[in-house]
Amino acid sequence: DAAEGDVIILTKPLGVGIYSAAFKKDALTAADYAAMVSTMTTLNKIGAELAKNPAVHAMTDVTGFGILGHGLEMARGSRLKLALRNDSLPLLPRAAELAQAGFVTGASGRNWDSYGQEAMLPAEFELWRRQLLTDPQTSGGLLVACAPDEAASILSEIQDAGYRSTRIIGEMTAGSGVTVA
Repeated sequence: DAAEGDVIILTKPLGVGIYSAAFKKDALTAADYAAMVSTMTTLNKIGAELAKNPAVHAMTDVTGFGILGHGLEMARGSRLKLALRNDSLPLLPRAAELAQAGFVTGASGRNWDSYGQEAMLPAEFELWRRQLLTDPQTSGGLLVACAPDEAASILSEIQDAGYRSTRIIGEMTAGSGVTVA
């Protein structure tokens, strides 16, 4: 289980569902399509190495329930609250632009309906931003909870293994649910 104070790392960018919705409406460029396929075909093999590290306390993949849903799963399992920093989330290059243009999946809304009551978003949070957080990912990244004093070296290890979008996105705190700041 994640521990209070653990740093949370995400290994891949978000936005695959948004890109998929845009693809279905012929709104992706060749570069967009290549970025989507690249992230979906990058395997999470770093997870096997991370699992051997005693400083890694919990790990899950981000798939159909989006970053909020899988973050909430980690928080529930650890009996803690996940505090996400929205401005730290790695995104596919045009994910924000495409979400603002309305390219979202039906699953994004269903995800929010199923767990949104446990998520605290800023009052002025725009719908498209929420849709990025509930966006289902195909072959999404790993959500890694690790000891804060080892976070920098774990982040470097993941990036050195080829996961260039890896970012520290939050921390585990006392409480329950997920907060986004």
